[in-house]
Formats: sequence, C-alpha cells, structure tokens
Amino acid sequence: MRVPMSHNLRHILYSLLLISFILHMVMSYRAEITVKEDFKQCLPDENSAVFAAYSADGTVSDYVITYLKALKEVAPNIVFITDNPIRRADIDKISPYIVRLEAQRHGEYDWGSYKRGYNWLKENNCLKPNSKLIFANDSSLLVAESLKPIMSAMPEDADFYGITANQDGIYHLQSYFLVFNPKVYNTAEFADYLNNVKPQKDGLTVAYSYEVPLTAYLEGLGFKSGTYIPYEELSALPLNDKNCYPLTMLSKYHAPFLKMRTFTNRLDVQEPRRLVFQWLKKNAPLAYKDLIKHLKKINSPYLEENR
Repeated sequence: MRVPMSHNLRHILYSLLLISFILHMVMSYRAEITVKEDFKQCLPDENSAVFAAYSADGTVSDYVITYLKALKEVAPNIVFITDNPIRRADIDKISPYIVRLEAQRHGEYDWGSYKRGYNWLKENNCLKPNSKLIFANDSSLLVAESLKPIMSAMPEDADFYGITANQDGIYHLQSYFLVFNPKVYNTAEFADYLNNVKPQKDGLTVAYSYEVPLTAYLEGLGFKSGTYIPYEELSALPLNDKNCYPLTMLSKYHAPFLKMRTFTNRLDVQEPRRLVFQWLKKNAPLAYKDLIKHLKKINSPYLEENR
C-alpha cells in the first residue's frame, strides 16, 4: 500500500531541491572558465586597443572596469586578453566595453596578451588606415578623469607614444600604455616583433626581452617616439623609473596613471604611501575608492598606511 507524502515533507524536499539548484547556479557563476568569445563587431575607422590583464582568482577588479570605461571613449574596439581563466560573473562586468575576450593561461605575461589581441584585430580587419592602436594593461590605476587629453597630447610627428619613459638598460617607453600609428603597426617588422614573444621565467625577463628593446627597435626603423611626460623634465628625480616617486608624478607632473606596484615591494617607492593615499582621496576620489576596494580584496598590508 502506497503511503502518501505529507505536506510538510513535500515542502522540505522542494526547499532542499531549490537550495541545491541555487547553490549550483552560484558555484557555476563563480567558477573560473577558459573563454574565447566575440561580443560585437569592430566599429569601422575607430581606434582599437588591446587590454592585457592578469588575476590570480579569475576576477576583474573595479579599477579595471573604470579604466575600460575611459578607454572605450578613445578606442571603442577593445580586445581584452587575460592570462588566466575568468569567472562567469566577471564576464558580464566587462562585456559592455569590449569586442573580444580571451581568458586562458598562456604564460607570456602582458606581451603575450598584446600579441594575441593584435593578431585578432588584424585577422578581423579592425585596424584601419586612419585609426590608432593602443596597448594598455591592468598594472596601472587610472587617475585622470578621461583619456581624451592624453590622446590629444600625442605629438603630431610621433609615430608611437607612451606616458613615461625609462632609462633602465636603454631609453625606452614604458609599456603600460602605448599608442601606435598605422605606419608602425601595419609593418611586417612590428608584427614579427610581437609574434616572436615567447614564455619567459618571470615578468622582469619579459620586460627586458620585449619592453626595453622596442623603442630602439622602432626608432632604428625610422619611426619617432614621443611621451606624455618628457623624460628630460624628470631629471630631478634620480632613479631611472620615475614611477618610484608617485606623489611627485601625480601632484607636480599630473601623471594620468599610478602604478599598482606602488603598493607592493616590487617598486622602490621613494615617497610615503600615506601621502599618496591622501592625495588620491582629495584629488581623485573615484580612483581612491577603486584602489581601496582592490587592496582590501587582496588583503594588502599597505592599507595600514591609509591614514
């Protein structure tokens, strides 16, 4: 004889099934996945950008979203390449700003991401004769309210352009934000340079292999470089990497970016981080908010200096 299920037991079972389904959906949404996906077509005759990123936990921090919003204003065709799988939830955060996402471990750091994004833009006919190509990455916090003045400041006679230069090794533009005119990025030499990027043992080796030689390589081909903040104007700052003086760069030279390495032991910071926090809080509140949120997310010990 079949015993009917009580109303209470039925209710409990339905509740357990619902909870199980919700937990499955949450876990699925938080899972890290490998992705190659197009979101929209490139806009014709508009600037393009390759944005290189890395996240140990597959998330995209708010400071990156703020950066992408501003980047889209000057380069609508953004290819986002991250050297790691990505959480499903974070795809939704970046998809309004990009035309293409590739999220997978490739082990070639930012330059491997630049290579992949550049090749995709070329293969999909996004690089037009009157448009610029930008390489940008998540190593910097955007402090400026807009990137339009930075793009407008590019010298007319410059074939490629960066925010700052460095004399470490040889004079070179730093690769956290680079702009190239078509006469540079359409050459076989430029494509070969990128396509020779290979995995290296660490980020420092990548920098010395690809960032440091690029300026001299392109100038050797007859191209002219330019910087938003001319290196010679920073001669009072003795270290080669002027990002070691974050407060001076922000307050005196109006740097549009702050290197995130300022809040690590990987940059020989010469000025009190406490004063950098104070400057950002007063002069760039959105950047300050994004920075604090990111440092909390990664449990940064440097938050103690935010006073």
